[in-house]
Amino acid sequence: MSWLLLAAAMAPVPAALPAAAAVTSGNGHVPGAGGGISRLAPGLDFVQEWARGPFAGDRGNPIAMSSPVVATLDDYGPAVVVGDRSGYVYAFHLDGGTRVAGWPTYDGGAPIDSTPSVEPTGGSALDTVFVGEGNAAAYRTGGYAAFAPDGHMLWQTRVVEPPTDKNPAYAVQASMTVAELQGRPAVFAGSLGQEAYALDATNGATLTGWPFFSADSVFSTAAAADLYGNGHTELVVGGASTHGFALGQGYHSGGHLRVLDSRGGLVCHADLNQEVDSSPAVGGFLAGGATGIAVGTGSFYAGATDSNVLNAFGSHCNLVWSDTLDGFTGSSPALADLSGTGALDVVEGTDNGAAGSVWALDGSDGSTLWHVYVGGRVIGGVVTADLSGQGYQDVLVPTTHGVDVLDGRNGYLLDVLAPNLGFQSSPLVTEDPNGTAGVTLAGYDGADNEGVVLHYDIPGSNGALAVGAGSWPMFHHDPQLTGTTGAAQAPSGSPCDVPSAANNGYDLVSSEGAVYSFGQPDCGSAGAGAPRSPAAGIAMSPAVGGYWLALADGAVLAFGSASDFGSMFGHHLNSPVTGIAATPDGRGYWLVSADGGVFGFGDANYYGSPPSPSARIVGIASSPDGHGYVLAGADGSVYEFGDAQFYGSMAGRHLNSPVVGVTEDDATGGYWLLAADGGVFAYGAPYEGSAGAIDLAAPMVAMASTTDGRGYWLIARDGGVFAYGDAPYRGSAAGRTGGVPIAAAAGYSG
Repeated sequence: MSWLLLAAAMAPVPAALPAAAAVTSGNGHVPGAGGGISRLAPGLDFVQEWARGPFAGDRGNPIAMSSPVVATLDDYGPAVVVGDRSGYVYAFHLDGGTRVAGWPTYDGGAPIDSTPSVEPTGGSALDTVFVGEGNAAAYRTGGYAAFAPDGHMLWQTRVVEPPTDKNPAYAVQASMTVAELQGRPAVFAGSLGQEAYALDATNGATLTGWPFFSADSVFSTAAAADLYGNGHTELVVGGASTHGFALGQGYHSGGHLRVLDSRGGLVCHADLNQEVDSSPAVGGFLAGGATGIAVGTGSFYAGATDSNVLNAFGSHCNLVWSDTLDGFTGSSPALADLSGTGALDVVEGTDNGAAGSVWALDGSDGSTLWHVYVGGRVIGGVVTADLSGQGYQDVLVPTTHGVDVLDGRNGYLLDVLAPNLGFQSSPLVTEDPNGTAGVTLAGYDGADNEGVVLHYDIPGSNGALAVGAGSWPMFHHDPQLTGTTGAAQAPSGSPCDVPSAANNGYDLVSSEGAVYSFGQPDCGSAGAGAPRSPAAGIAMSPAVGGYWLALADGAVLAFGSASDFGSMFGHHLNSPVTGIAATPDGRGYWLVSADGGVFGFGDANYYGSPPSPSARIVGIASSPDGHGYVLAGADGSVYEFGDAQFYGSMAGRHLNSPVVGVTEDDATGGYWLLAADGGVFAYGAPYEGSAGAIDLAAPMVAMASTTDGRGYWLIARDGGVFAYGDAPYRGSAAGRTGGVPIAAAAGYSG
């Protein structure tokens, strides 16, 4: 399953379901399930309208972590859809609980712990249903699947693991998030192996640039949002990590929060010492309404300081606040207006292995609004809705002993639904066909471990208001499981505050310091006229935004959100600077000089330099994790330092023209060398073509690669740009430089 450790992926799934009190009846009303009228909250009554189950066909493998969602599958009206661990997906009409024709459907036996997501495809007004199949207890089965409105399978895509994985996993326990990616409807989820896929929603085909190498298991369901207001959808997802090294990158024991672009490139990440199994929630809950990412962690690494933690990150993966709570935070947080003021708060359930509680936190700073204990363990995510119609959100908490309904203002208990049943999944709140608010629960009984689905009505309620602004009415907010409350944008609105890795294009810099931007934002140039020293290199700030220009005298000029971490200007240099490379987090950079001297600034650590290189050093490239770098000489020699791997070089071999640059492949840890005649030499990285056979008007001077490693740009001295593989051509500076030569280039493809 993982090149790292199978046990790490097993953690979130108990060997047996947590105990729930027994129920004894078949279809129809479930005895002990909380039917009838509530006596705890006058004016807020829950009437059980229908029940289905227990389902004898899923005995021992019932509905567990799959949450119910609402879908339109026929002309009769909205339906609730949910999966179980026997491989069935059920669909019942909200109005009356009748079975939708063609359902339940069966996937062949792979357990379904994922929550279905839905979206119309192929021009239909009816929904396609997407599920991840398999779980950590059955990690050799499953994959990605889509079902038509009538229940028949439309497509199934299997996970393909790298051949180096000696214990491959094919299960997809994370739910499939629906998003617009690369101009088409798509679905995304990580797997329990090493790969995370984005697929065309209509046919299951893998999108360009995918899969993303996650290196370890992913239980987290991704949020989808335009984090930076640039018209691109980013995916925000948690993941697991175990100490090891793969594809040129070192990994620690713990987990990650990652932001990925639409082509599977890493925009930014935050590393923790505990797994991130929680599913992120994205919205404007930070101070001033700034976009934030709320996410819990997991429980595998005993004693890890990031256990029991709920974190709030900014859109650049920067930690804004962090709270340590009283139990595991693997359940998914909700963003909700608990006070009726319009501000979003963060609500999180906890699980200490025996009991649970709920925390309501001020979204701006993480301070506690209220904290209450509930009737059982909280494994599934809480949901919220304005059930009373008074303009604030109430909280529904799934527990292993029923669903607690809490007043959102203070956490007071209003009711307990189905106290004799167990729930690991989130409730579903809907506007029912009669206009009132409905609540659907899906879980299991404690007698025979069989699945049940219950639906309640709240007489006199306003269903549209209940699920309106400020609500979080189902797992991951909506039927597409976007995990976001709405559109997001860069806090300052400046394009130069957007991470470079979130954009799609490249920048060229002339020897006089003029920057020519294509797809990337123009954040400024060195100024009018020639700078005091020729420009020697440009490096984009991938996770922050902006770029740095390096001059031959060792000076570094910062533009956009790129910070000035220092330079060699004013210090003695034995030879001029010839290149610059940024660390992946944008918090540091290296300069390299022609004699092989390496100078680190910010978090760019010094790992060594060649004592006597065989030829002039022409470039430097960071390893994928920033804990090493490679240098290239004009004779094709390559020198590796830190954790950068050596895959080969052109040293000692005939070259028609000298090497002028080196570019790292973040996807494999390999690299490319570029010669002045356009020849490209690939080492541990895919070869996508070269300009070696082209009669060039000017020699090549620089090379830049796409984030997925499946393409690159070659840049000529006159500003000409040549695109190969999946690198998009955005234009060139040919004819625009006034005869001033281009000196360097950098690029990202989102």
